[in-house]
Amino acid sequence: MSARTYTGSVRVALLDDHALVLKGLIAHLEKIPSILIVGSHGGSQPFRAMLAAMPVDVALIDYSLAMDDIDGVALIKLLRASHPSLKILVVSAHGSRLVIRSLLQAGAHGFVAKSQEPDEIIRAIEAVMTGREYLPPGIMSGLVDNPMAGLSPREWEVVRCVLEGLSVTQIANKFNRSLKTVSTQKTAAYRKLAIGADNELHMLRAYLLESDSEVPPK
Repeated sequence: MSARTYTGSVRVALLDDHALVLKGLIAHLEKIPSILIVGSHGGSQPFRAMLAAMPVDVALIDYSLAMDDIDGVALIKLLRASHPSLKILVVSAHGSRLVIRSLLQAGAHGFVAKSQEPDEIIRAIEAVMTGREYLPPGIMSGLVDNPMAGLSPREWEVVRCVLEGLSVTQIANKFNRSLKTVSTQKTAAYRKLAIGADNELHMLRAYLLESDSEVPPK
Protein backbone atom coordinates (compact mmCIF):
# COMPACT_ATOMS: atom_id res chain seq x y z
CA MET A 1 0.00 0.00 0.00
CA SER A 2 1.12 3.57 -0.63
CA ALA A 3 2.17 6.24 1.84
CA ARG A 4 -0.66 6.72 4.31
CA THR A 5 -1.93 8.90 7.13
CA TYR A 6 -2.83 6.04 9.52
CA THR A 7 -0.59 3.68 11.49
CA GLY A 8 -0.63 -0.07 12.15
CA SER A 9 -2.34 -2.87 10.29
CA VAL A 10 -5.73 -2.49 8.64
CA ARG A 11 -8.12 -5.04 10.14
CA VAL A 12 -10.30 -6.39 7.33
CA ALA A 13 -13.36 -8.65 7.50
CA LEU A 14 -15.00 -10.25 4.45
CA LEU A 15 -18.56 -11.28 3.63
CA ASP A 16 -19.46 -13.20 0.46
CA ASP A 17 -21.63 -16.28 -0.04
CA HIS A 18 -19.30 -17.66 -2.72
CA ALA A 19 -16.41 -19.64 -1.19
CA LEU A 20 -14.19 -19.25 -4.26
CA VAL A 21 -14.55 -15.47 -4.19
CA LEU A 22 -13.71 -15.35 -0.48
CA LYS A 23 -10.65 -17.54 -0.91
CA GLY A 24 -9.45 -15.46 -3.85
CA LEU A 25 -9.85 -12.18 -2.00
CA ILE A 26 -8.13 -13.53 1.10
CA ALA A 27 -5.22 -14.95 -0.91
CA HIS A 28 -4.68 -11.58 -2.58
CA LEU A 29 -5.04 -9.47 0.56
CA GLU A 30 -2.70 -11.71 2.57
CA LYS A 31 0.13 -10.64 0.27
CA ILE A 32 -0.07 -7.11 1.73
CA PRO A 33 1.85 -6.81 5.04
CA SER A 34 -0.26 -3.90 6.27
CA ILE A 35 -3.54 -5.83 5.95
CA LEU A 36 -4.73 -8.22 8.65
CA ILE A 37 -7.62 -10.55 7.77
CA VAL A 38 -9.61 -10.93 10.99
CA GLY A 39 -12.28 -13.22 9.57
CA SER A 40 -14.54 -14.14 6.67
CA HIS A 41 -18.09 -15.46 6.44
CA GLY A 42 -20.66 -16.51 3.87
CA GLY A 43 -23.69 -15.18 5.76
CA SER A 44 -24.56 -11.87 7.37
CA GLN A 45 -25.52 -13.26 10.79
CA PRO A 46 -22.12 -14.76 11.72
CA PHE A 47 -20.45 -11.79 10.03
CA ARG A 48 -22.32 -9.33 12.25
CA ALA A 49 -21.56 -11.46 15.32
CA MET A 50 -17.87 -11.26 14.43
CA LEU A 51 -18.03 -7.46 14.08
CA ALA A 52 -19.62 -7.24 17.53
CA ALA A 53 -16.88 -9.40 19.05
CA MET A 54 -13.72 -7.83 17.64
CA PRO A 55 -12.43 -4.54 16.20
CA VAL A 56 -12.61 -4.24 12.40
CA ASP A 57 -11.50 -1.28 10.30
CA VAL A 58 -12.81 -2.26 6.85
CA ALA A 59 -15.64 -4.59 5.86
CA LEU A 60 -15.59 -6.00 2.34
CA ILE A 61 -19.12 -7.19 1.63
CA ASP A 62 -20.93 -8.60 -1.37
CA TYR A 63 -24.03 -6.76 -2.57
CA SER A 64 -26.19 -9.85 -3.07
CA LEU A 65 -26.21 -12.77 -0.63
CA ALA A 66 -28.45 -15.84 -0.27
CA MET A 67 -32.20 -15.44 -0.81
CA ASP A 68 -32.99 -15.78 2.92
CA ASP A 69 -30.21 -13.43 4.06
CA ILE A 70 -30.18 -9.69 4.64
CA ASP A 71 -28.04 -7.89 2.07
CA GLY A 72 -27.73 -4.79 -0.12
CA VAL A 73 -28.90 -1.44 1.20
CA ALA A 74 -30.60 -2.98 4.24
CA LEU A 75 -27.37 -4.63 5.41
CA ILE A 76 -25.32 -1.48 4.90
CA LYS A 77 -27.77 0.60 6.95
CA LEU A 78 -27.66 -2.03 9.71
CA LEU A 79 -23.87 -2.08 9.77
CA ARG A 80 -23.62 1.72 9.78
CA ALA A 81 -26.04 1.96 12.71
CA SER A 82 -24.20 -0.70 14.72
CA HIS A 83 -20.64 0.27 13.81
CA PRO A 84 -20.40 4.00 12.90
CA SER A 85 -16.62 3.98 12.50
CA LEU A 86 -16.53 0.91 10.24
CA LYS A 87 -15.48 1.52 6.64
CA ILE A 88 -17.74 -0.41 4.26
CA LEU A 89 -16.59 -1.45 0.79
CA VAL A 90 -19.06 -3.28 -1.45
CA VAL A 91 -17.46 -5.80 -3.81
CA SER A 92 -19.98 -6.96 -6.38
CA ALA A 93 -20.81 -7.92 -9.95
CA HIS A 94 -23.93 -5.70 -9.70
CA GLY A 95 -22.32 -2.49 -10.89
CA SER A 96 -25.10 -0.36 -12.33
CA ARG A 97 -24.99 3.34 -11.46
CA LEU A 98 -28.33 3.02 -9.68
CA VAL A 99 -27.01 0.24 -7.44
CA ILE A 100 -23.84 2.17 -6.65
CA ARG A 101 -25.75 5.37 -5.87
CA SER A 102 -28.11 3.48 -3.55
CA LEU A 103 -25.20 1.89 -1.69
CA LEU A 104 -23.42 5.19 -1.19
CA GLN A 105 -26.59 6.85 0.02
CA ALA A 106 -27.11 4.00 2.51
CA GLY A 107 -23.66 4.64 3.97
CA ALA A 108 -21.12 2.60 2.01
CA HIS A 109 -17.72 4.22 1.58
CA GLY A 110 -16.92 2.69 -1.79
CA PHE A 111 -17.67 0.14 -4.46
CA VAL A 112 -15.35 -2.29 -6.27
CA ALA A 113 -16.64 -4.20 -9.29
CA LYS A 114 -15.69 -7.88 -9.45
CA SER A 115 -14.62 -7.29 -13.03
CA GLN A 116 -11.82 -4.94 -11.90
CA GLU A 117 -8.21 -5.98 -11.37
CA PRO A 118 -7.50 -7.50 -7.92
CA ASP A 119 -5.17 -4.65 -6.97
CA GLU A 120 -8.14 -2.27 -7.04
CA ILE A 121 -9.23 -3.85 -3.75
CA ILE A 122 -5.97 -2.62 -2.21
CA ARG A 123 -6.46 0.86 -3.64
CA ALA A 124 -10.03 0.92 -2.34
CA ILE A 125 -8.93 -0.01 1.18
CA GLU A 126 -6.24 2.66 1.07
CA ALA A 127 -8.80 5.24 -0.08
CA VAL A 128 -11.38 4.62 2.64
CA MET A 129 -8.72 4.39 5.35
CA THR A 130 -7.52 7.86 4.39
CA GLY A 131 -10.98 9.39 4.41
CA ARG A 132 -11.70 9.15 0.69
CA GLU A 133 -14.47 7.47 -1.26
CA TYR A 134 -13.55 4.77 -3.77
CA LEU A 135 -15.43 4.14 -7.01
CA PRO A 136 -14.43 2.44 -10.28
CA PRO A 137 -12.68 4.87 -12.65
CA GLY A 138 -15.13 7.01 -14.62
CA ILE A 139 -18.21 5.98 -12.69
CA MET A 140 -18.75 9.15 -10.65
CA SER A 141 -19.73 11.32 -13.61
CA GLY A 142 -22.60 8.99 -14.42
CA LEU A 143 -24.17 8.87 -10.96
CA VAL A 144 -27.44 10.78 -11.05
CA ASP A 145 -28.77 12.50 -7.94
CA ASN A 146 -32.23 11.02 -8.25
CA PRO A 147 -32.83 8.01 -10.51
CA MET A 148 -36.61 8.41 -10.45
CA ALA A 149 -36.51 11.86 -12.07
CA GLY A 150 -36.03 10.34 -15.53
CA LEU A 151 -39.11 8.10 -15.44
CA SER A 152 -42.43 9.15 -16.90
CA PRO A 153 -45.43 8.96 -14.52
CA ARG A 154 -46.73 5.83 -16.25
CA GLU A 155 -43.33 4.14 -16.18
CA TRP A 156 -43.14 4.78 -12.45
CA GLU A 157 -46.67 3.41 -12.02
CA VAL A 158 -45.50 0.18 -13.59
CA VAL A 159 -42.36 0.07 -11.43
CA ARG A 160 -44.37 0.63 -8.25
CA CYS A 161 -46.75 -2.17 -9.20
CA VAL A 162 -43.88 -4.58 -9.88
CA LEU A 163 -42.47 -3.68 -6.45
CA GLU A 164 -45.87 -4.58 -4.99
CA GLY A 165 -45.66 -8.01 -6.62
CA LEU A 166 -48.00 -7.50 -9.58
CA SER A 167 -47.34 -9.23 -12.90
CA VAL A 168 -47.46 -7.44 -16.26
CA THR A 169 -50.91 -8.94 -16.88
CA GLN A 170 -52.21 -7.72 -13.52
CA ILE A 171 -50.81 -4.23 -14.15
CA ALA A 172 -52.46 -4.12 -17.58
CA ASN A 173 -55.81 -5.07 -16.05
CA LYS A 174 -55.39 -2.61 -13.19
CA PHE A 175 -54.86 0.37 -15.49
CA ASN A 176 -56.86 -0.91 -18.47
CA ARG A 177 -53.83 -0.92 -20.73
CA SER A 178 -52.68 -3.50 -23.25
CA LEU A 179 -50.04 -6.06 -22.31
CA LYS A 180 -47.79 -4.63 -25.02
CA THR A 181 -48.07 -1.10 -23.62
CA VAL A 182 -47.25 -2.19 -20.06
CA SER A 183 -44.36 -4.37 -21.26
CA THR A 184 -42.96 -1.43 -23.24
CA GLN A 185 -43.25 0.89 -20.23
CA LYS A 186 -41.58 -1.67 -17.96
CA THR A 187 -38.75 -2.20 -20.43
CA ALA A 188 -38.23 1.56 -20.79
CA ALA A 189 -38.17 2.03 -17.00
CA TYR A 190 -35.66 -0.78 -16.49
CA ARG A 191 -33.44 0.66 -19.22
CA LYS A 192 -33.46 4.09 -17.57
CA LEU A 193 -32.72 2.52 -14.18
CA ALA A 194 -29.95 0.37 -15.70
CA ILE A 195 -31.37 -2.87 -14.32
CA GLY A 196 -32.23 -6.03 -16.18
CA ALA A 197 -34.51 -8.12 -13.99
CA ASP A 198 -37.23 -7.98 -11.33
CA ASN A 199 -34.93 -9.28 -8.58
CA GLU A 200 -32.58 -6.33 -9.13
CA LEU A 201 -35.54 -3.97 -8.80
CA HIS A 202 -36.70 -5.56 -5.55
CA MET A 203 -33.23 -5.26 -4.02
CA LEU A 204 -33.48 -1.51 -4.62
CA ARG A 205 -37.05 -1.21 -3.32
CA ALA A 206 -36.44 0.97 -0.25
CA TYR A 207 -34.08 3.28 -2.11
CA LEU A 208 -36.45 3.75 -5.06
CA LEU A 209 -39.46 4.47 -2.87
CA GLU A 210 -37.42 6.97 -0.86
CA SER A 211 -36.19 8.62 -4.06
CA ASP A 212 -39.75 8.84 -5.39
CA SER A 213 -40.80 10.95 -2.40
CA GLU A 214 -38.19 13.53 -3.43
CA VAL A 215 -39.38 13.90 -7.04
CA PRO A 216 -41.73 16.83 -7.70
CA PRO A 217 -44.95 15.92 -9.60
CA LYS A 218 -44.70 16.13 -13.42
